[in-house]
Amino acid sequence: MSADGATRREDRLCSLVSKANGEDPIGTAKAVETRLIVEMAQPWQRDVLGSRRSAEGLRPLVEGTQERGLLGGFSAILPDREYSRKDHTRFLFLRRPPGLFAAFEKEDFLVPDGELVAAIEALLEGSDGLSRFERYRQDTVGVREILVCTHGSRDVCCGKFGYPLYDLLRRRHAANGKLRVWRTSHTGGHRFAPTLIDYPEGRLWGHLEPWAAERITARRGPVPDLRPFYRGWSGLGSPFEQVAEREIFAREGWAWTGYLKEGGILASDGDRAEVRIAYESPDGAVSGAYQATVETAGTVMTLERSGDRELTEVKQYRVVRLEKESEEK
Repeated sequence: MSADGATRREDRLCSLVSKANGEDPIGTAKAVETRLIVEMAQPWQRDVLGSRRSAEGLRPLVEGTQERGLLGGFSAILPDREYSRKDHTRFLFLRRPPGLFAAFEKEDFLVPDGELVAAIEALLEGSDGLSRFERYRQDTVGVREILVCTHGSRDVCCGKFGYPLYDLLRRRHAANGKLRVWRTSHTGGHRFAPTLIDYPEGRLWGHLEPWAAERITARRGPVPDLRPFYRGWSGLGSPFEQVAEREIFAREGWAWTGYLKEGGILASDGDRAEVRIAYESPDGAVSGAYQATVETAGTVMTLERSGDRELTEVKQYRVVRLEKESEEK
């Protein structure tokens, strides 16, 4: 059998192996301070910045600012028949605000194609030159951005399982002007395909079933039912914090997504950690904190990418204590 044929065998599809082996995706949300998201037409190479439709100068700019610590993550999104404009390119920039927060700060620009790299450079460098691009800024602060990974050239699972989910959400949930659904390039965790990121909050989900993805998009139904699909909130830096936050989210319900939050590790020995997550309602009427004890709960064997021959052992986690520190003011 050819290498390509072997890759497509179900026992070599990383998402199916991960799910069959019972891998819990919690704690795998990559925490970044900033993320740049740029429209880019297909075809996409495995390394999306190396694609022939990548704007000239974009790759050295992204890589250079990442090396200097000015940029965290990068993703491409596919232009959309409704959201996009001919001869223009949209880019989104997400930035983590200081202190407690509920969502990343989002900036949205729709610039002429020839101005793209200069506009991104001005934004990332924080130069006065950004002022000349202000007329291209879009007022979409209240719009959610649902990014579904469909990057099949990165891993076959993302195309095979990601596209049908994208198509479902795009058709059913993107008609009210308050939510956009995009096809995105690799964002990590293809073994959890289909995956999505819900911005500007920065919540990551994986192993998604259609019913679960629709509930997440519509923010309805019991949150505990969604525990098996939650990878974590990228506002928290460690798996221990993300595991604790999932339990709080399940307890508090959808209102929790709007609370300002900040996490921290009080003590850790590598396999067990004491976690504290402080929270506050947007109006300041409710505040407090949860403390949790999180520990490793054994390991499972998983396939990191489709076509790999060897399984990888990964840790799993559980909350053994969760207590609310204080109640309403």
